[in-house]
Amino acid sequence: MLTLDFSEVLVGLTEIAVALAGFTGVVVVFGSRSAGGWFPGDRLRLGFLLDASLTAGGFALLALVLYSSMQSAQNAWALVSGLWALYMVYSLYTSRQRIRENLEHHQDIDKTANRIVFALFCSLIALQLINVVLWREFAPLLAALVLNLAGAAMQFTRLIRSAFIE
Repeated sequence: MLTLDFSEVLVGLTEIAVALAGFTGVVVVFGSRSAGGWFPGDRLRLGFLLDASLTAGGFALLALVLYSSMQSAQNAWALVSGLWALYMVYSLYTSRQRIRENLEHHQDIDKTANRIVFALFCSLIALQLINVVLWREFAPLLAALVLNLAGAAMQFTRLIRSAFIE
């Protein structure tokens, strides 16, 4: 039977999150094109990249601290799941506000992709709430943190791709 070392997984997630946030500097260099600077949607994507990677890293570190210091791992997973769900409700609300405020400035918004991402995060928020009440397990929290990292990676890819568009 395969045993999972929660500490190693959480440290690994944090390292990936820090790497993605660190690559933001590369994006800034590529995005500072002499012919006109940033595309209007790129600043928004850069903020989403930082938010997603720092959210994953921050909550992975919080989970690691609570897992190490609490007597019950199940209580740690439930607490971090609940906090992640609350934060993501706030984050989705503010993200939608920023997108709406900037909608007229960029025509490259993929509304279908935005709806899919919104639905995924809403599903994971519901999953975290179920985890708080019923399961109190690590796997739902891991799924949430991995989705944050996937979102950051997608934003990074979009920013790098747009840096080479003339």
